[in-house]
Amino acid sequence: MLEEKDVCCSGNANTFVLGRADGSILQRISSRKYALNIVLALIAVGIEVYYSICGGACSYLSGNLFEIDLKYIGIAFMALVVLLSILKKDFLLVVALSTGVGIEAYLVGFQIWYGTYCPYCLAFGGVVVIMFLLNIRKTLLKTAAISAISALILFSIFFKGSATPVYAAETLVPSFGTGSVNVRLYTDYR
Repeated sequence: MLEEKDVCCSGNANTFVLGRADGSILQRISSRKYALNIVLALIAVGIEVYYSICGGACSYLSGNLFEIDLKYIGIAFMALVVLLSILKKDFLLVVALSTGVGIEAYLVGFQIWYGTYCPYCLAFGGVVVIMFLLNIRKTLLKTAAISAISALILFSIFFKGSATPVYAAETLVPSFGTGSVNVRLYTDYR
């Protein structure tokens, strides 16, 4: 953290200091971090809900963990963050958020690998990173690193994702009726 002597910005009649002194910006943010966590979590849930009803450009990206769609896992994750914020469980909050950062790192890498980007997914990941930065403390850096790396490794093992359009993921076998006659169709379509 910055000390009062480190950074000082003066205005005309007002002087504000980034640091630990009373009234500092970082202290004000830190004192309201639980409320900010809840607001950011609700924003992230809104992003997920909008993504789920939007049939736009991201409909070809899909993924699941243990056969549960990532949209629902993201909403459940944010519900957990809200609960931990209400209960003011700093350690568990940092562990959960660092786990989220590890998973989001994998998902961003997945999008980079396939050259397919989803603005909703990236926005959700950005909210997770902001929440992580809001809650991390020096004393929990080692725990956060272990949690993020473990999540990255485990998620990469159990994640099933696709960057294929939904209609192309199905293998369609054309059929013409259900009778005893087989119909073969030949074409020179290229």
